[in-house]
Amino acid sequence: MYKICFLMQAGDDPFRFKGGHAEDAILSVFPDIKGYVQARALPAPDSPAFSGMAELWFDDASLAKTACAAGIEGLLADGAAVQSCLVGMERVVVRTAEYITAERIKGVYPFRKKQDLTLEEFQHHWWHSHGPIAALTEEALSYVQIHTLADSYETLKPVYDGITEISWLDIEAAGRAIGSRQMREDQASDAPNFVDMESISLFMAKEEVIIEP
Repeated sequence: MYKICFLMQAGDDPFRFKGGHAEDAILSVFPDIKGYVQARALPAPDSPAFSGMAELWFDDASLAKTACAAGIEGLLADGAAVQSCLVGMERVVVRTAEYITAERIKGVYPFRKKQDLTLEEFQHHWWHSHGPIAALTEEALSYVQIHTLADSYETLKPVYDGITEISWLDIEAAGRAIGSRQMREDQASDAPNFVDMESISLFMAKEEVIIEP
C-alpha cells in the first residue's frame, strides 16, 4: 500500500475529531482510504518540531497523490496547519509480535537526503546499508522507513525525502535506546553517508488507530 504522511504544526492537539467521529470524517473525504492513524506529539521539555502526523493508506498511488494534494484541512483543529505532505512506500525493517498488541509510543524522524546523492542512491543506502544497522535498535518494537515516491516531486514538492518511525513500549524505553551506544555510534556513524544531518526533526508521538491499515 501507499502511505501519506501529513506533518502538522501548532496546537496541542492538531486533530479536530477522535474515534468514530474521526473515522466518519476521513471516510467522507476519502472513501477509498484503507487505513488512517492520528499520531499526536507527546509533551516534551523542548517544544517538538511538529504537533502530530496524520497517516493515510491507499491501494493506489494515484489516489494517494491526489489525497496529498487535496489536503486534510477540514480534519484539523483550529490553529493547526499542515507543514508538509509526503507520499511514499512503507518499508518495514523490523516488527515484533509484541508490536501488534502493545500500548506503544513512537519516534518520528522526518529528514532530507544528502544533497550529492540521487534519490535512488539515497533510498538504496537507507534500505540496504542502514536498514540492517537500524534493525538492531535497542528495545524497538518496530522500525519502519517511508520512502518518498520519485514521481511525486514534480507535483507535490515534498519537504522531506523520507521518514523513519521507531516504536517502543514507552518513553523510558525510547530514552534508553536513543542514549545507547548502538544508536549513538553504530547508527550515527552511518547516517551522514546518506542523510542531510541538519534537516533531521524528531518528535515522540502516541498513535490513535482510526482505521487499521
